[in-house]
Amino acid sequence: MKKITFYTNPYSRGKNVRWMLEECEAEYEVVPIQFGEEMKSEKYLSVNPMGKSPALEVDGKIITETAAILTFLADMYPEKKLIPAVDSLERGEFYRWMFFAVHAEYAFMDKWFDIPSNELRRKAIGYGDFDTTIKTLTDFLKGKKYAIGNSFTVLDLYLSGLLAWGMFRAEVLPKEGVLADYMKQHITREAFIKSQGLDKELAKEMGLE
Repeated sequence: MKKITFYTNPYSRGKNVRWMLEECEAEYEVVPIQFGEEMKSEKYLSVNPMGKSPALEVDGKIITETAAILTFLADMYPEKKLIPAVDSLERGEFYRWMFFAVHAEYAFMDKWFDIPSNELRRKAIGYGDFDTTIKTLTDFLKGKKYAIGNSFTVLDLYLSGLLAWGMFRAEVLPKEGVLADYMKQHITREAFIKSQGLDKELAKEMGLE
């Protein structure tokens, strides 16, 4: 059995990794990291030179970047069937929308920080503009319970976490409609509820609540 160490702050993107670890029923050790001085310390920068949370250490190998960690875990636990088969066309579709979701996060961020758009920026930046990103994602998820195939995958997890952040933290997305309906179907999952409870406990232990 591989040794998994999870470096996280409960108010970071580590929330999605915690959810995924619980979906996988993984055994893991948690190392809490405070924002600020600790996250920028020489010790933690040796784990993640970006000084960001989360990070995952598996048998001494470090993996950072939330989408990469989630995809790695889906492959690490194939019996959970949280990612399409590697030789399937659905796997290609999965990669398309997972990488799109990474672009979408920054569309949400730019909207949150009121970064102005213009024609040159729309041409240059991967997501184009906020409205196009939202329309593309809405059209893709309209009438769907699952983003890919007929069962829950790590793509549903990543998208649901991102949409919840966009609605309730950044407040750049409507709390009703196609995107909200899709997200609400997945945050009732047992693993999500458990992960929320574990992060709440960790926040208390770290003096964040």
